[in-house]
Parts: sequence; C-alpha cells; structure tokens
Amino acid sequence: MADPDKPRAAFAPWDRRELPGLFGVEESAKRIGHYKWIEMRLFEVLGGWVATVPELDVKLRLGTHCYHHAWHAELWHKRLPELREMNPDRLTVPPNDELVAFVDAMSEPEAPGETIEKLVGVYRVLIPAKIAAYTFHLNNTSTITDAPTIRSLKFVLQDEFEDWRDGEMLLQSLIETPTEVERAAAHQARLQTLLLGAGGIAGPGSIGSVEPTEEVTS
Repeated sequence: MADPDKPRAAFAPWDRRELPGLFGVEESAKRIGHYKWIEMRLFEVLGGWVATVPELDVKLRLGTHCYHHAWHAELWHKRLPELREMNPDRLTVPPNDELVAFVDAMSEPEAPGETIEKLVGVYRVLIPAKIAAYTFHLNNTSTITDAPTIRSLKFVLQDEFEDWRDGEMLLQSLIETPTEVERAAAHQARLQTLLLGAGGIAGPGSIGSVEPTEEVTS
C-alpha cells in the first residue's frame, strides 16, 4: 500500500513539466494590460482609416481587421480580473511614452494617397512585433497555472498571422514603382526605430532579455 505521507511530485512520472512559468501573476497582468492597450489603439486607428482610404479592397480588409483587434482587447480585458484585481482599466496602459510616440507616428498618414504608409506601419512593423511578443509569452508561460492566457494567445495569434498575410498581399499589390518601394522602406525604417526605442509592445523585455556575450580572451 502506498504511503499517503510520502512526498510526491506535482505530476505523474511521465509528465515532467514545471509548475511555474517565466511570468508571475503581477508580471503577466502587467503585460496583458499593455496588450489590451495596443489592441484598443489599433482598433481605433484602423477604424478611422476605413473612412478615408480610397481603395475598396483595402477598406474592406481594414474593416474586418479592426474588429479582430477589438475582440482581442475584449479577451485581454476579461483576463485581467482573473490575474490581478477587479479594475482592468488601471492596468490598461502603454508600457512607456516611447510606445505612445510610435503609435502616434504610425497613425499620422491620413491623406488618401498614403495608403502604402498606413499599411506599412501596421503590417510590416506593428503586427510582426505583436506576433513576436505574443509568441514569446506563449512559449514561456506555464501550461498549468496560466492555461487561460495560453488559450487566448493562441486565438489572437491565429488572427494576427492571417491579418499579417492579408496586409502584406495588399502592400505588394499597391507597390508598383521604385519610388513606392523607397516610400515604403523609408516609412518602415522610421517606425521601426521608434518601436525599437519603446522595446516592443510590452516595453523592454517584450521578447525576453538578450544576455550579454562574454568576451573571449586569448
């Protein structure tokens, strides 16, 4: 007969997962608050552009995508009270002023002839950064203690990958001349630099910290 007082591992002998993930409750709540903020801002930006872009196919895709981001924000809003407290709005903030500056710059193009710049900011800069941050979170949280967050991340990532593909295809259909290639590249470089200063959508550490390389001495 098994000894009921004998210490046992948390999981069965064939299951060697570790209970804790990389993120504690406070850190996970903080990150998810940042996620909700960026999803809300992206919903607002895309929704505003729907009324101004002249290209019908772009207008229709932006209309679809903006509601994806609204739903993502709702997912994160519902997750916050489970993680930290009953006041999700307190945690719905940007990680720093640099990310606010990035979003402001991304949303600047308003003229009907700036559709390329609009799409570049969202689909070549912001959404790839979101995919990177969400994937890092997915791969580094506990499958036991944080299963609801993992489920939400998987739902969100599916939308993000599909929207990224749509946006890139739209861009490739719009960029037809060397001048337009240069426009797209210049705008991307400017926004990428601003996002670099923010450290990503959740601030520094959005996709983990980079360990310094040790110098090799002879």
